[in-house]
Amino acid sequence: MRDKKGKIIYIGKAKRLKDRVSSYFRNQVSLEGKVEKMVSLVEDFDFIVTDGEYEALVLECSLIKQNYPKYNILMKDDKGFSYIRISNDEFPEISAVYRKEEDGAEYFGPYLGGYGAKKLVESVSTVFGIPTCKKKFTSDKKHIGRPCLNYHLGLCMGFCSGKVDDS
Repeated sequence: MRDKKGKIIYIGKAKRLKDRVSSYFRNQVSLEGKVEKMVSLVEDFDFIVTDGEYEALVLECSLIKQNYPKYNILMKDDKGFSYIRISNDEFPEISAVYRKEEDGAEYFGPYLGGYGAKKLVESVSTVFGIPTCKKKFTSDKKHIGRPCLNYHLGLCMGFCSGKVDDS
């Protein structure tokens, strides 16, 4: 949605665009204050047709981060969506992050909010015994020492103790 100066004030997605747009203008009495104000500023619409919901979500997120529309609060601060990151290290690290970077890592998502991504990382780490500590593991085994608490609790394979081979 654009204002009279052509500035983007809101970016959204919808399965049924006509229904979504109509909902803003049909019953303005029931709109919240901010939404009512936004609707009063709308002068024009642009739309992009995508092949599916996931592509629409990624496009919406990307456009919001590029344009910073006034009425898109959820995704502006990068905390509305999270990603699962698998590092490109010798011993890859898995984590939930709020921002994709050009660091050679593999990213999966976006996921709405951080909770689901963090829970998924915890589950994957537990099932596969992947360490969640911040130690850097290398094949020269300089990291070897006393096993961590997670190893003793059965939550990781024991990379820190040298009990796992490189493969």
